[in-house]
Parts: sequence; C-alpha cells; structure tokens
Amino acid sequence: MCGIIALVSFKNHRHNLAKLDEMARMIKHRGPDDEGFALFSNNSQDYNIYYGKDTPQNVIKSNLNYTPNENYLYPSEEYTVGIAHRRLSIIDLTASGHQPMCDESTRYWITYNGEIYNFREIRVELKKLGYSFFSNTDTEVILKAYMAWGEECQSMFNGMWALAIWDNVNKSLWISRDRFGVKPLYYMLHNDFFAVFSEIKSILRIVNITPNLKEVYAYLIDGPSEAHPETFFDGVYRFPTGTSATNNVRKNPGKLFFKKYWELDSPSNDNSFSKKKLQKYLEEFYLLLEDAVKIRLHADVKVGCALSGGLDSSFISFYAKNILKKEGRKGNLTTFSNVYHNENEKYCDESKYIDLVVQYLGLQSSRGTIDTRDILNLNDKGLWHAENCYDYFSAAFLNTYSICKKSGITVALDGQGADEQLGGYNYFWNSYLYARSKLKYEYWMSLFSGVRPFKSTLKYAFLGNDYSGKSVDNSIYSFIDEELDCDYRISRNVNSPRSYFNTINEEANWSMNNNIKRVLRANDSNSMAYSVESRQPFMDYRLVVFLNELPDTYKMYKGWTKYIARIAFNNKLPNEVVWRKDKMGWPSPYKAWVSGEILDRINRSIKESEFLKGVFHNNNNILDLYRNDAGEASRMNSRLYLRFYNVARVANMFYERRMYVNDQV
Repeated sequence: MCGIIALVSFKNHRHNLAKLDEMARMIKHRGPDDEGFALFSNNSQDYNIYYGKDTPQNVIKSNLNYTPNENYLYPSEEYTVGIAHRRLSIIDLTASGHQPMCDESTRYWITYNGEIYNFREIRVELKKLGYSFFSNTDTEVILKAYMAWGEECQSMFNGMWALAIWDNVNKSLWISRDRFGVKPLYYMLHNDFFAVFSEIKSILRIVNITPNLKEVYAYLIDGPSEAHPETFFDGVYRFPTGTSATNNVRKNPGKLFFKKYWELDSPSNDNSFSKKKLQKYLEEFYLLLEDAVKIRLHADVKVGCALSGGLDSSFISFYAKNILKKEGRKGNLTTFSNVYHNENEKYCDESKYIDLVVQYLGLQSSRGTIDTRDILNLNDKGLWHAENCYDYFSAAFLNTYSICKKSGITVALDGQGADEQLGGYNYFWNSYLYARSKLKYEYWMSLFSGVRPFKSTLKYAFLGNDYSGKSVDNSIYSFIDEELDCDYRISRNVNSPRSYFNTINEEANWSMNNNIKRVLRANDSNSMAYSVESRQPFMDYRLVVFLNELPDTYKMYKGWTKYIARIAFNNKLPNEVVWRKDKMGWPSPYKAWVSGEILDRINRSIKESEFLKGVFHNNNNILDLYRNDAGEASRMNSRLYLRFYNVARVANMFYERRMYVNDQV
C-alpha cells in the first residue's frame, strides 16, 4: 500500500515539477517508510533519480539501477515528466522494494500502489519466458509482466492496484486501476500539465482547486458518490475502475486514451432452489473464500483482522486463524475492534459477539473506545483523507484502525463486499419479496420467521419494489432542482433504480458496480490515515464472479440473508454469531454524540461557513433552521444536518485552505 504521482508538464515545467517532492509529502501517510522520485526528458532518454527526507540510508547506499543519488532538486527545463512514490513496506522490506523502480535496461519505470496476491505464480510464468528477477517484490513482477504481455498483463492480476508505467523510449505513460477501485486514483488534465495521483491533496502544491458546485448540490440531496468521474473539485476526476489509459507525450500530450479491460457480467436470473445444488455451491464458495483469505495473509509484516462481531469479519477471522495454524506460523492472530462502554452508547456495542468469536477461536483481541471529546477532530481527519463528504461521522472507522496501528498491525483483513453480494442490507428485501410468489410457502415463511421484525418486513411486502424514502426536505429539493439537472443526479449512481430490480441478483450486481466503490474508498482512506493496508477477501474477483452467477435463492432463503455463508459456517462458529438476526456493521451512536457541546460546535461551523453562505446566497432561508435551531434541525433530519456540517468542513480544508494543508509539508 503506497501513494503514487505521475506528472507530465506541457509548459511552465519548473513550476509544475519543482515541488514534486512536496506533492508526495502531502500523502506521506500512504507511505511513511520510503520515498523516491524520477525525472525524464521528452527530447532524449536522459533521466535523473532522487531521494527525499524519508528515503532510508540502505536505499541510498544500495547498488540498484534505480538507486537515487541526490536529494530532490529540479535541475532544468529539459525535464518535463516526473514520477514519485511513497512506500509503505509490506513485501520485500529491503532496498530492492524502493520505487520508482526500473527494469535492467532502464527503459521502463513504475510507480505502483497496491498488492498483487498471485504475483508468485505470475513470476514463475515469467521465468519460463526467460525473465530474471533482482527483488522479491510484486512491483517487479508487474513491471516485467507489462514488458512480456503489454496491456494484457492486467487481466492476469488478482489484487488491488493503481499504477503508472513510463516508457522512456516511446515517451508514453500507461496507467491502470484495479477491477473494483479498491485503490484510489485521480487525474487532472490542466492547461499546463497532465497528472495522475493517489490523493487529490497532492496537487494543492502546484494549483488552486475550486469547488465543483454540481457535486456539492448533489451530495446534499442524494449523499456521497464514488461511482462516477466527478469529484468535489473542478477539473479533478476519478480514474475509472477496471480500466487502463495511455498518454503519449510526444504525439498527443493533452489526451488520455481509455480502454476498459474488465467489467462484471449480467447476473444469473435463475431463482430455483435445490438441496443437491446447494451442497455443490457450498463447497465452491467455501474453497474460494478460503483461498481469498489465504493469499491475503502473505506479508513480511504483522497481519491482523478487523472483528466487528458481525458475520463477515467473523468468517474471515475463522479462516485466518485456521490457515495460520495449518501453515505453522508462530504467534496468535490479533483482532482489533471498536467498542462502546458509555451507558448512552451501549446500544451500538457488539462486545458480546466479539467475545464469542474471540473465545471460540482462541484469538488475541485489541479493543478501544472513542473519547467523545475527540469525535469532531476525528471527523475532520476522516474528511481530509476521504477528500469527499460522507453521511454521518467516520469516527468509529478511524478509531478501529487507530487500535489496529497501536497493536503493531500493518496489514488488516476486512469484510467489505459481503453485504453487497449476499443480500446483507435491508434494501435487498424489496427484490427478495418481489421475486417470490405469494402462493409459495417460502414467501410466508419469510414474513413470519422472525428473522426480521414483522412490521419492517411488511413494509417491503406491501409497498413493493418501488418503496423509497426521501432524506431531504422540500426546500432543499426545490432550490437544487433549479441548479442541478436530473441527468447529473442519475449519473452519480447513488440512488438505485429499484423499480427495475426484479431479483436480488440484479440489485447485487448494481451494488457491486456502484455502491461498493463508496465503501472501498472509505475503507482505504480510513485505514491509510494510520498507514495500515486493508485487504478485502470478499473482493477477490474469482469470488465476485462466482457469487454473481449464483442463483439468488441461495443468498436469501426463508428470510435469512447471506444464506449460503451461514450454512457454510454452521457449527464452525458460535450459533449466536452465525444465525444472528440483527445487523449493525461499525455502528455509531449519533443520538448520543450530536448533543451538548458537540452540537454547538457543529452549529457554529454551519452558521459561520462563508462557503455555505455563498452557495445559498439567494436562498439564505434554507440555512435559517440550521443557523438558529441546531437541535431541531438535527432531530428533523440528522443526515442532512451532518451533510451541511461536512460540506462546511471540506470547504474550510480544501477550498479556503485554512487547515491541514500547511501542516503536511
């Protein structure tokens, strides 16, 4: 897990490239262990490689083709292309893992963020083709896979990645992002330069970024999105998932040519249930998930598991414990959990289920609670790292990874992706009941089984597949309707078109193409805020393809969500966990938090925000409630209230640049 930057300058080269080291330092949290830089000329094959303040001495003293030989300093206008890297050392902790890395000929140079879990197998294939290796890194395997197979190499990778490879002969930059967007990547085509980067804050060192008001408006009424190109910043775009692109500096310096290399097929429309087929599917599911966990346990640093007490993290902890035991690895598996002890927060505490799993599997457990006095500071930290607004607070997620870091864990296994694929969220009940005949026993079994509260289930049964709820009051809608066209809102892929979903599989497929990107971005930003690499076994593309093709009746059956997973782990974990009816998932006690002094501080931020005043300059009455009666605003619509607050804080950080920015360099 690292941070990358690649920058191609069209003009004003010194201004654009002189601060490449400062740009990289803005994302130091992504790679605190090492840093490196390389500059290239567009007119010759000349290049210079540099170290920085955080480059270790063993790297500087090494004798590699890509060993940096001087501290970063932009030498002359001759150099128009720069690549930078911040390293979090995970695989091969020696100097050989330093980046930017080149091949033996020094023609190809790579800056890369992520992990390719099957790199050892690919390395074997490359050796058969005559390639040799000077390191034990997956970085070198990627580089030589590109040399051997060109762009086709990315289809061979099983992992998460965002990377750029510079061809110093053809003078072209090739960029690739993983299938689902586990690793963040953004780009900007400016009049003066083209750049790709792991986090948007990097370019604050060379250009002022202005607000994208369309996205701000859309966020306020529909919530956050990571499933479309637009960001909160004008001219800054998300690099599409499952896609690569080429920028030819000599022929078309101002153009980026995209090429989609992977997408999830349409899901299975089979809705039949067979006990015989269930056994076959169970075995395949179990083995696929087991291998997904196994290959994600490989690291040269300490690996642990997030354990919330829910199904998904418990399943992963089970696998991890047993795999480590089979492989004879020393030491006990450590789990880390966010818990609540205050009386007014206990309704969100999952300690009971965490205890059950820890005791049953014999795990080591690290736990921590959130100091309520620190909630808003944590929220600011989350917004700074997310570079996007989100609903509610990120305190619980950030505290979880803070506990992880304090436990000495650098690689964390997490359960993201299971709910989206296995029908774990409440909204899947729409499609579940819609697709089942009211004449069938299973339909009525689902209603009266007690898996879900009866009244809640009836809502989905009788309101049907068109059920949806408004989360924003009419005054906001009426104002934004005049400022934002409907097509833009639709393009953000936030509100699923549920009237078109007749099966769980259709909704799951949509979620895996859209909702999951928001979850993955949040998980990456929260974990990397503490320099922790998060790995998600449920996002293994082999498992994703399998579950996409699995008839949805094995995902929800007789009212039980995640049915195939529950059956697979029956008698392998405590029944209270496997057949748990309620679902929390990193819950936060907002009612307890948004009160008293915290409520006053939130209200002051909204009330004093110059940005919000400017946005609603002709409709200040919209803000009156939030300015004058914070308690009432929070009770009426806590989600919208916190969206206003988060926008005010993001504006403070990025648009007005009053906080954080100057503290990074």
